[in-house]
Amino acid sequence: MPLTAGLGIIEVELTSGPTALDPYLEIDVTVEFRGPGDRVITRPAFWDGGSTWRVRFAPPAPGEWRYIATEAHSVEGLHAVTGTVTARGDVGDTLNQRQGFLEISSDGRHLCDSDGTPFFWLADTHWRFAWERWDEANKSGWSSQFRDTVDLRVRQGFTVYQSNLMSWDPPHPWTDGDYSSMAPEYFRDIIDPRMAYIAESGLVNALGLAWHDAADTDSDGLVRLARYVVARYGCHPIVWTLGGEVAGYEPDLRDHRIRVWREVALAIQAADDYHHPITAHLTTERPLASYYQDEDWLSFTLNQLGHGDLDMRAHHWADHLAAHPGRPMVEGEAFYEGLRSVEYTGRRVVTDVMVRQVAYRAIQSGCCGYSYGAQGCWNGAWDDAEAQMMWGELPWYEGVDLAGAGQLGYLRRLYESLNWWELRPAHDLLLPSSSINSTFFPPLVTADEERRTILVYFAEAHRWGANAGTLRGLQSTAYRLEWFDPRTAGRSIVLDATPEADGTLIIPGPPGGDDWILIARAR
Repeated sequence: MPLTAGLGIIEVELTSGPTALDPYLEIDVTVEFRGPGDRVITRPAFWDGGSTWRVRFAPPAPGEWRYIATEAHSVEGLHAVTGTVTARGDVGDTLNQRQGFLEISSDGRHLCDSDGTPFFWLADTHWRFAWERWDEANKSGWSSQFRDTVDLRVRQGFTVYQSNLMSWDPPHPWTDGDYSSMAPEYFRDIIDPRMAYIAESGLVNALGLAWHDAADTDSDGLVRLARYVVARYGCHPIVWTLGGEVAGYEPDLRDHRIRVWREVALAIQAADDYHHPITAHLTTERPLASYYQDEDWLSFTLNQLGHGDLDMRAHHWADHLAAHPGRPMVEGEAFYEGLRSVEYTGRRVVTDVMVRQVAYRAIQSGCCGYSYGAQGCWNGAWDDAEAQMMWGELPWYEGVDLAGAGQLGYLRRLYESLNWWELRPAHDLLLPSSSINSTFFPPLVTADEERRTILVYFAEAHRWGANAGTLRGLQSTAYRLEWFDPRTAGRSIVLDATPEADGTLIIPGPPGGDDWILIARAR
């Protein structure tokens, strides 16, 4: 019987006949969908318990799609099963129409939607999202720890939800502690609703399978899990991040883990006919980690600058991008707000000021996005007792309201108002008036190719004076200069001025002793 759906996700159920085969370990079902223009999309099916199998399909175009299921052992009900589904073209608010799937831009500098629209990555990190409570919240006025948090981040302007399926304690999908005894109800009851809610909220899920040490248990099992997850969630707007800190920090296990997670990446690449971007959540290293940098499955770099463990200067991003052109970079973990840092001179609580400065420095250095994290939220700490387990003291209901999240929403909106994808690092455009600033605290500058839009970030450590310095190499036209307040998103016009004949323009100093952004735009 034909099924009909909008351009969202179509699910086809298959029922297997009697078999002695283990449904998770020994049966592999693929379903080929052939549609308008003879386009073919191949999707793996997944076991959903008992004799039930499902295949999920996101039609890339309206019309009738014929399908045929294939199973290597010719299991009854799973092999040579045919049918049709019809994707309507009159549904305007479905996943594919509203957002589509992400790709890498033609210039290799950023991510974009399927129609080519530049995509600004602003992620909120929830490594334990399966632990966040669905119908309960211990925060006044909230009914769901998970859903209300997603809703808040959407209102604040986030575009990505950064998560991991398995963390350092249950729940997880295994019944016997290894990777062979699958419990489909884990996905059906816990993960499916969360994945759907994230997608329907308009967010992309940057999804990893587990942490680095998952590669130490059963590499073949981890690869099979990867295929299962692609089958179950490959129709969502998604980025595959493999796992957390994939190489780990134990030298004798490093090469093994890099190899196993590479196998996971290749399995995802082979199973995912929608070609969602694939990356790896990297270890904290200097120079920045590059163990997968030249492999063709890697779509972009998801770096981890760290939490003060190592030097955090801006040149690390710029150096990496210069050494590996053609692959975008997102700063994927740095200075979670409210966390206790691990700096050589001691530990301190990370503030919104510290978060802002890392985020702006990353974008001003050429990164195309930033992943935020809040103490209590990244680790899903339900209450004060659970919050004590690592890195800080905040439970989720305090961490979720930290100021930095809203301020990063301002950051995204600022860059989007300036066609951020056209901006490139151009630090030579500014000659600071103070030798202290030029030596120790240089402002970071980006500009478009014609230097008609220039953005200067003055970090909190900048030393103030009557003038900040001189912009040079400007067009011979009038410029309007504005100060942008990263704490409030407020803007104030400083002056309208025309550069000197040599293309220079003296700019005033920031209006206060905090971090500020100067916007100079040709009129």
